Amino acid sequence: MAAIEATAQQSRKAKSSPISSFVFETYQRPEHEVRLRRNSDQRSYEANRILRNFMGMSLLFSVNHGCVVACLSLASARLGTTGNMQSGILYMSYTGSALLGATYTVKKLGPRDSLVAGLALYCVYVAAFWMASSFPFFAKPVSFLGALVGGVGAGLLWTAQGAFFGMAAECHALALAQETSLSTSKLAGIFAFMYLGLELLLRSMSSALLKLFSVAWSTIFGIYALLAILSAVGMMFVQQPEDVSVNGEDDSQVQSVWWKITVALQLLRKDPKMRYMIGLNAVFGFASAFLNSYVNSEVVRVVLHDSQTRYIGLLSAWMSAVAATMSLALGRIPNKGIVLTLGSVCFLGVAAPFLVSNFSLGGWNMIGVVVVYTLHGVGRATFEGTLKASFADLFSQEKEGAFANIILQNGLASAIGFFISTMSCTPEQRHCIQFQDGSHHDVGILAWMVVITAFFAIYGYWRADRLFRQQSSSFPSVWTLVENESVI
Repeated sequence: MAAIEATAQQSRKAKSSPISSFVFETYQRPEHEVRLRRNSDQRSYEANRILRNFMGMSLLFSVNHGCVVACLSLASARLGTTGNMQSGILYMSYTGSALLGATYTVKKLGPRDSLVAGLALYCVYVAAFWMASSFPFFAKPVSFLGALVGGVGAGLLWTAQGAFFGMAAECHALALAQETSLSTSKLAGIFAFMYLGLELLLRSMSSALLKLFSVAWSTIFGIYALLAILSAVGMMFVQQPEDVSVNGEDDSQVQSVWWKITVALQLLRKDPKMRYMIGLNAVFGFASAFLNSYVNSEVVRVVLHDSQTRYIGLLSAWMSAVAATMSLALGRIPNKGIVLTLGSVCFLGVAAPFLVSNFSLGGWNMIGVVVVYTLHGVGRATFEGTLKASFADLFSQEKEGAFANIILQNGLASAIGFFISTMSCTPEQRHCIQFQDGSHHDVGILAWMVVITAFFAIYGYWRADRLFRQQSSSFPSVWTLVENESVI
């Protein structure tokens, strides 16, 4: 009875939606086969319109975020310990934003307007690099302030993107009369490809400008800031998808303000599936912190004799190219668990070789460095595409809270990783490495955290998937119930 009532609620809501009413009318009348043929062009047009709008959002989002990650990958190399501290502040602010406020803001403003606000705040983070390069004596306070503001924008941005993605996938599935999981996989693959492809171009831009035109770093960061601002303006012209979910507008009206603000924590506390997903978000956060704080700033400099950080942009671009390519290939694999297991193993491979070699870089060469970046690229492809599609499937009734948890878990892990990388040690300690600025840091702790968390990530996903299947078996899908006229 509960399942039938849920279906009836969705049917009533869908009938009131101009985008989706014709789909439900088609299934609820005896002549539905004739109407399906008659409405096939309309359904195709509607689905394509939704898809084009989603691609526009993905393009503008990717330009802005590509500028951010290009600057983030250069933070440690250009700013040293200040850069690591800046990255830690960014991720702490990012996590705090998701924990308190981001979900409420997205529910209040809507995903599209929240995307505009998040992109605008992200511009402050990128502009801080231009300020730090142009006025070195203000580098530390400007960098920290930019990270603080940018982190708030990041939390808002990713929560809004998740809600926008979930709503667009539901509208797309409804227009084509197919299961939502098919649309989440398709849209996740498109987003990941555009996101990682533009990241590839923007990461490589710094190396290209340095090598071909000998452009000053202040000019490079100024270009990044300009592109970020233009993308924020462009997002104002994207349309917001309709909310056609069962727990859409009606539930949001009765929820308290406090619940909306803390929905990420509420979901984490009440839904055991969410707790099992922590490992997947954490392993990416720890691996990213390890790559940016140690590999980017020290391994590349020592192994490739790159004191001017000319190879960072190229290696980061290669990593993005691998991620973009693999996101398309992995998006075609229907079993999300296999893909996420592969991603966790790849993240493990980013840190494990350094533990095996006891952090001795004497035997390393260009091939070894490229392999590390390649593994991280494959892992990123699974995180940006398959993992987010899985969240949309597992937590479809609370999209804002689900994607805020990605931020909360991944952001907290990244912040912890960056702060651990700044911890001092004495040369006598094992895995204590001297950085280029003369400081000593124990990088072994973070490497072990990556390895251990990877195993928890694999176990956690399969456990969460099992719980989801057990829950789903108790409630047939909406389309199964709608097609069964005897049930209705």
